[in-house]
Amino acid sequence: MDIAEGLFFAIFWASATVATKFAVHSADLFLLSCIRFVVVAILMQLYIYGVKQKSSILPTKAEFKKLIVLGILNITLYMTGYLIAIKNVSAGLISLATATNPLILILLSAIFLKKRPTRQQWTGIAICLTGLVLAAIPNLQNSHATLPGLAALVLGITSLCFGSIYFSKVNLGLSKLTVNTWQMTFGGLLFIPIVLLNGKNNFLVPNLNFFLSFLWLVLPVSIVAYALWLNLMHKDPVKASTWLFTTPILGYIMAVLILHEKVTVFGATGAVLLLFGLMYSRRKKVV
Repeated sequence: MDIAEGLFFAIFWASATVATKFAVHSADLFLLSCIRFVVVAILMQLYIYGVKQKSSILPTKAEFKKLIVLGILNITLYMTGYLIAIKNVSAGLISLATATNPLILILLSAIFLKKRPTRQQWTGIAICLTGLVLAAIPNLQNSHATLPGLAALVLGITSLCFGSIYFSKVNLGLSKLTVNTWQMTFGGLLFIPIVLLNGKNNFLVPNLNFFLSFLWLVLPVSIVAYALWLNLMHKDPVKASTWLFTTPILGYIMAVLILHEKVTVFGATGAVLLLFGLMYSRRKKVV
């Protein structure tokens, strides 16, 4: 059962980039994301305060302020960088680049939490960066990626890492489900001014492609995958993180099979190095 849960989580989570690539043909991505997160937030609010009434509590005023910050870092800023990348970077490269999350987190933790990286972690970071550069080369040469797009993606991932550090430092006496519900609520609402400022670029074509993409992003990706993740984390955080590390490679494979992106020697080598670097940086020393 755990293997099935992990596999479905990894597949659903990894499919987000491919689904968003489809959605770009039917809606402006900022408008789409605003609607997506507001809808997901409403559904989750109804669940925790409607279905689970007695076991869910409202955040305090101080906690609301912290949740707004989390919403900005983990949803609004992260997704802004991600959406800019969607328009300028291939889905396969985006999937591989998101694997740098734990590595950026290691570096930021060293700066802000004074957690000095080990030699093993430094080596893992170097291997991953080499893999990412190799994977990016053919995309840049063939105009399947732009430097501004890659920069936006890295900044978005960095914002997500800042969110993780901030969450670890603040005292929130709330369940992970409640925290995610409120950060998604605030993060989604903060997309509204972005959509308004982006007014002339807004468009939405309510065709089959839009509804299929939108429903996939809302149900399997935002709700089912996150529920599976919480369940996996509750059972075994170590095994859960292992499934998380498979998502970049699955995302790369989906980009090849579904979007028909070309597999190159650089891309394949980069993917292998990236996965190896991630695994090596987290390998426990044998005494």
